[in-house]
Amino acid sequence: MRTIILTLLSLLCLNVMAQNKLPDFASEQIKQSNITMPYRMATIAPVEGERPALVIYLHGGSSKGNDNTTQMGEQGIELIANYLQQNRVNSIMLVPQCPKDKSWMGPMYGVLKAMIDRYTVGSDAQPATADPDRVYIFGGSMGGTGTWGMLSAYPGLFAAAMPVAGNPSQAVAENVALTPVFTVMGTADVIMSVETAADFIDQLNALGDDTQMETEEGWTHEDTCTKSYIPRRLEWVFAHKRGSETAIGGVEKSDAEVVATTFVSVDGQRTLAPSRHGIYIKVERLADGTSTTRKVVL
Repeated sequence: MRTIILTLLSLLCLNVMAQNKLPDFASEQIKQSNITMPYRMATIAPVEGERPALVIYLHGGSSKGNDNTTQMGEQGIELIANYLQQNRVNSIMLVPQCPKDKSWMGPMYGVLKAMIDRYTVGSDAQPATADPDRVYIFGGSMGGTGTWGMLSAYPGLFAAAMPVAGNPSQAVAENVALTPVFTVMGTADVIMSVETAADFIDQLNALGDDTQMETEEGWTHEDTCTKSYIPRRLEWVFAHKRGSETAIGGVEKSDAEVVATTFVSVDGQRTLAPSRHGIYIKVERLADGTSTTRKVVL
């Protein structure tokens, strides 16, 4: 009996170790606007005949370079990859490395977008493989700030995002409000401001965005970057899918009559009847004095 128990325990340990082992990340690179950016790519829990989700992780400032290795030491990568493996999420995970003389801002937005397009749009040389309605972006510290920036630069591109310990002050709230966001900050973070993030979340909420913000007592900047990606939060992010019409903020539908409808474009312009195709925030004012806010693609 003792031998059987030991064998079962051994098999259980091996199974846990296999689940926690990082998938193989192949070395890739992309060149855009005379910038060459290396990145790592892993295929996780593939399902035949189903297009995978695309998951992007942006590293912090200390992982810059061109060795395509240093960025892989960040704990967030392991936590997210393990979640995808353990929950059998059919996905492609990309971990780019920012050049030493750059940050995840400015021209790097275009490079990251070109990398995403390689998988969601494709080309004659490489057909699209990922689901464009399930593109998710994560990042901590410089990567968190870069995540805010990507949401602002490409409104409506992502299904959901999770910037942690990041600075959203340079982002345009009207653009970011088209993407569900979960952010985490630490009260002992002396690098990034909790107040700045909270103020920006308030702006997003006023625009009807679907947001979550959690502030961890006593967490330093490093704590926030390494501990934030817990299953509950990741489940919230991956529960979202970009669609033709999505309720923002979990607003419940009222039975009251709609008395006025306006649309807000990604550049913040209001109109009663959109004259061109695109992504809009649709605001319906109801007879009972309440309103509903939805993201729509027209």
